[in-house]
Amino acid sequence: MKNRSLFRRLLFGFISVMAVVWLANLALDMYETRTAKRRDMQRELRASALRILVVMQTMDGRPEEEIQPVVHKMEALHYALYKELGWYIPALQTQVWRHGRLLYQTPDAGLPGTDAVAGPYHQNLRDSWVASVEHDPATDVTVRMATEVIGEWMLQVSSVGYYLAPLLFSIPFLLLPAWFIIRVGLRPLNDIVGEIEQRSGANLSALAPSPYQELSPLVGSVNRLMERLTERLEREQEFLIDAAHELKTPLSIIQINAESLGEARTPQRLAEAGNGLRTGVQRATHTVHQLLALARSGSDRDHARLAPRDLVELVADRLAMAGQIAATRGIEIELLAPDTCAMPLHLESMASLIDNLVSNAVKYSPGQSRVTVRIAASAEQVVLSVSDQGPGIAPDMQRKVFERFFRLPGQDQPGSGLGLAIAERAAARNRATIQLNNRADSGGLQVDVIFQATP
Repeated sequence: MKNRSLFRRLLFGFISVMAVVWLANLALDMYETRTAKRRDMQRELRASALRILVVMQTMDGRPEEEIQPVVHKMEALHYALYKELGWYIPALQTQVWRHGRLLYQTPDAGLPGTDAVAGPYHQNLRDSWVASVEHDPATDVTVRMATEVIGEWMLQVSSVGYYLAPLLFSIPFLLLPAWFIIRVGLRPLNDIVGEIEQRSGANLSALAPSPYQELSPLVGSVNRLMERLTERLEREQEFLIDAAHELKTPLSIIQINAESLGEARTPQRLAEAGNGLRTGVQRATHTVHQLLALARSGSDRDHARLAPRDLVELVADRLAMAGQIAATRGIEIELLAPDTCAMPLHLESMASLIDNLVSNAVKYSPGQSRVTVRIAASAEQVVLSVSDQGPGIAPDMQRKVFERFFRLPGQDQPGSGLGLAIAERAAARNRATIQLNNRADSGGLQVDVIFQATP
């Protein structure tokens, strides 16, 4: 896809404004020509006709030879008015009738209706002319005058050049300053682009603040993006270091037992090496699965994939899978919940959260004990609780257990130290928080996942 030009966009906008102003001026001229000028010239023409009519009253009875020079001078006065104002002098045509006889007509006038006083004089004229007919009943004198409307010629096709010429002549003088102003105005934006282009891939420091109000939001957004990228890279680097450290031990066990398996000479030694090899593979597999679950739970995707689901149904399904493992140790899992509890959830991360909390509760509970899973819903919040009868966690350690790969001192249960870290991230993915509390009544640990009610 071809990139668009912001410079051309601004320049085109400037040209569009010019075109709109030009069209508005053209429309105004057309309106004035069609209405105001036609009306004003109609009034001037009527005034001239009345003046001729008054003069004819003083010359009643005089011969035609004396009347024609006087009317011709009256026409000259009409022309003199436009000449004095410096306006375009329109064509003028005059007829003077007395007792039904034409006394005077402008030379080469070509007006219709020269053979009779009556007749559709106004209708026979072209649209670009206006006319006035004045009659004196006392002397039976009729004065007909018609004139060309100033500006009507500008509405013809042949007058297009009259309107286009100012626009075409002004474009270079307007576009060149506009081009320069836009080019200079966009220079700070180009400076920001140049600063970013010159940076290496490892330089994620913040850009210098922009002194321009319009560019400050852009610089601020880029700087916030840099911060998020820096945090993500730091997390990924820590994750890789921790993953390499945690995988080093099971891989060492696998390597040692694999070498022992090749060098063993007795059945007992072969069995010991095989058991050690299986233990190392199981530990490495478990660690890899937990690392993958941690990566998925800590993804930077937003909450767009949260969809209404039944929390009770989801918990019941996950407990059915965990019940088989708990039964081998004689541990009973109890679910206390309402019939349904619909709420927006992310299925994959929520299943991981439930699996980790329940598996931890089963792992650290003594044999023949009980793990209780409870769902309590109210108007303000929904709480998912997992309680066991294990040793619990000391209050000063309850925050540290959420750190990746952290394990309580003296712990003899196998694990990678990622379960609660995965659960915490999965809870955040589902807009929830996790709290740990030691049970004072029956001992053990209670983990509460608190979902705030959505508006």
